[in-house]
Amino acid sequence: MKKTRVLTALLSLVAVMAIGLAGCSNSGQNGSNQQASFKNQTTKKADVKSTLTKSKQLWYVAGNVNAKSNSGLEAYRFNGNKVTVYNVDKLYKSYNAAKKADALSKAGTLTATFKTKGKQTLIKFKGKLSDIPMTQKFTVKKTLTGTNKSTKLKVAGYHISRNVDEDVTKAVLMKVTNN
Repeated sequence: MKKTRVLTALLSLVAVMAIGLAGCSNSGQNGSNQQASFKNQTTKKADVKSTLTKSKQLWYVAGNVNAKSNSGLEAYRFNGNKVTVYNVDKLYKSYNAAKKADALSKAGTLTATFKTKGKQTLIKFKGKLSDIPMTQKFTVKKTLTGTNKSTKLKVAGYHISRNVDEDVTKAVLMKVTNN
């Protein structure tokens, strides 16, 4: 079992490196914003779950990479399957940078579960935001990379469908990558 995990991890690493190198070799063509630093460039449940739960960064939910909001952005910070949701005023390079700027307004804590429906990864959240019970679901559609124009920060993540109380909207779930 342990040997199989090691072999699977090594094969995954080789596949990720091949994808990253392919992205780097194409990055100068057609003004592409592909980034090799987004490690799991698939929407498979195992990849999505490990990408989100192993990162200690903030994952922003917005309408698109350049979305602006007068009321701020939602930022999710995963700690395993526990998720702390914050309201922030903009994208920050890191969780520590947002903390240092005193920009984290805690909205609540949720529990995340990861499931597969056909070929799509579903992330279901349940908990309380502002002491109000809530559930929501993200359906992961495809990966994304880009640059936020206002902050000039590079981002990577996923295009998602967000379902809150049967109201489904298109959105992105993204983190700031190392610049």
